[in-house]
Amino acid sequence: MFSYLRGSLYAYPAVKALELTAQRVEVLQGGKKVYAEGDIIIEREGYLLYAGSLTYEPGTELLEVSNFKLFDLTQNATLLGEKGQFDLRNGEIWSSKIFIYYKKEGFKIKAWNFSKNALNEYYAERALITTCELDCEKEEFPPWSVEVKNIVLTPEGISTADATTFRAGKVPLLYLPKKMFLPRVSLPIFEPRKAGFLPPGITQGSRLGFGLQIPYFLPLTDQIDFTIAPLYTTKRGLIWDLENQLALTENTKSLIRVRYLRDTKRGEYATEEAPKNRYWITGKVDISAAKNWDLHLDLDFLSDKDFLEEFNVGEGSFDNIKKLYLDRFNRDVDDKAQDFRTSSLWFQYFKHSLYTRLQSSYLDYNGAGNKKEVLQPLAGFHLSLLPFQFKGIIPALNLDYNYFYRETNYYGNRFGLNLEASYPFSYQFLKSEVKVNYKNYLYLLEDSGNFTDKSLHTNLFELSLTTYTQLFRTFSLGEGARPFQFQHILKPYLTFFYRKKINGDFLPTFMYEDYLTEKAKAIEYGIWQYFNLANQKNFFVLRAYQQYDFTKAERSATATKPEERAFSDLFIQAFSNWKDRLAMRYDTAYNFYGLGIKKHSLTLGLRKILLDAIDFTYQEDRAWDTKQATLKLGELFKERFLINYYISRNLKINETTEQKLEALYLHDCYLVGLGVSITPRDTKFYFRVDLKGLGGLGEKTLYQSEVQ
Repeated sequence: MFSYLRGSLYAYPAVKALELTAQRVEVLQGGKKVYAEGDIIIEREGYLLYAGSLTYEPGTELLEVSNFKLFDLTQNATLLGEKGQFDLRNGEIWSSKIFIYYKKEGFKIKAWNFSKNALNEYYAERALITTCELDCEKEEFPPWSVEVKNIVLTPEGISTADATTFRAGKVPLLYLPKKMFLPRVSLPIFEPRKAGFLPPGITQGSRLGFGLQIPYFLPLTDQIDFTIAPLYTTKRGLIWDLENQLALTENTKSLIRVRYLRDTKRGEYATEEAPKNRYWITGKVDISAAKNWDLHLDLDFLSDKDFLEEFNVGEGSFDNIKKLYLDRFNRDVDDKAQDFRTSSLWFQYFKHSLYTRLQSSYLDYNGAGNKKEVLQPLAGFHLSLLPFQFKGIIPALNLDYNYFYRETNYYGNRFGLNLEASYPFSYQFLKSEVKVNYKNYLYLLEDSGNFTDKSLHTNLFELSLTTYTQLFRTFSLGEGARPFQFQHILKPYLTFFYRKKINGDFLPTFMYEDYLTEKAKAIEYGIWQYFNLANQKNFFVLRAYQQYDFTKAERSATATKPEERAFSDLFIQAFSNWKDRLAMRYDTAYNFYGLGIKKHSLTLGLRKILLDAIDFTYQEDRAWDTKQATLKLGELFKERFLINYYISRNLKINETTEQKLEALYLHDCYLVGLGVSITPRDTKFYFRVDLKGLGGLGEKTLYQSEVQ
């Protein structure tokens, strides 16, 4: 059952060394050929080969195999074929027909006249590529596939292909000749990009009418490309979308997006003050030239705030760009409802505990009020000595400099120093930490505004002490070999905080920290309770806490608002999670001075209980005068059809903020669906097509993350 040919074949001078296992091995023609069959295994550097039978020529090191399976470690791929030929001298392979499975990407490839050369490059005269199930024996087409000719794949993913045909089953839907290309497809064969039209996008809404967008992709080099995507809407005219990408390395890249509309057709909800030239310009740039430093740029300029909500459709929509930046750069853009857009340029250097940042920012203000009064943080420098341990003490240092400018009112320079030291310690059953902060702020104003002096200075001293303990107890309910058990953990804690401003009364407010200069002395006391099951940690968590503010206690009770008394609200938080089927969080606050229960917040998620998916959120806050409820429902029928419903309602004015209803068909390798979205301002119809591995078209579904 096992043969080790290195020793036995040395009796024949022409034979090269080969190691394999097989059920039967024969040496033929005086050692010029070796034949083996039955559960053959050959392991060499870079691959592992299984075969039903083989013929080996030691003189040429050629190996002919049948019914083989090859695990190619250089490509992280599995190859299956009926007959093949291997050259053991340089690792070359040939097969008339072969099936390839890329494990990491999930792609399946059926290739004809396939070969692999000594450079680990794959070549095939014709190949069928898909993420669906693919029968490598029968001549059948999967639900969707991309058919290419003269394909070349390399370990780096750089490849070529002459012609591309996109198929739905046997039906060819789209044919692209050699000079055309689908660049958004995430297959390796499409990396060397060709110019061509991308799949079109369709929108339909009561505010914009019917919209058609046809993007055109134009690569200048393998690292630089442009996408031009005009979106024509029947009610608002032509919207231009332009995208530029640059990718020199993984950490040196950029993405710039421009959306423009000459708005001569006023919509029902557009204000007359809105400009006719409406635009949104965004971009992000990352440059990393060395191990410990990098340079970043964020751009965000907007003609008017209504533009983002009014034209949230197509390639350049706010939702699409937000997701694109998060996926590509791991950082966000300002929310579309904010009054300002932030553009920043910053350089940062970090090594061990040292972190340095040099930054300049500009706020493009689109809110109500005078733009001349907006503070612009035009220059900033930050240096940190991050916390490190020194003989039980954990010190830290922060130095800051900022320059602010505005046309009206005070502006100038701000210097900040923050020295911090914390010391964690234990005493018997108590665990504690004491933290001390010293802060020094200096303001050198160029325009003093309402201040009498251009040079202002203050010192702050902060002290905090936290102590807690944990008490454990295990309970058993029932009798027998396996009683029901759970663990209860009680964690009471107490925190004391003190802050004192040593000097300076009326100071500039350039940053958020400048608002926190008043004297403060308060304690917070509370208790955590954890309930752990035998197979579920933190099944239920309950927290209750309250604060007592000594500073507020010095004020007159009659002159203080109920929510600003010394004893603050009683806060209660409850969390629960059970085997990914139930997730719950509840927050509330009770005011003792007449307001009663001031706010509620409930988030509930159920899976496979009543329906396949139920998500409910309720928020009520008397201080902010808000009351909102949101419900999402999802039900899967026959493992293929998914119905989603979403409704969000403002309970203060009894108005439905948004409703969505969609129907989806789920396949193992694709998704298709239709939906309708209704808001007080707009009714929008949309579709969704998602091919696993290729991406999608249309609006994002309500439960896209679950169904993908």
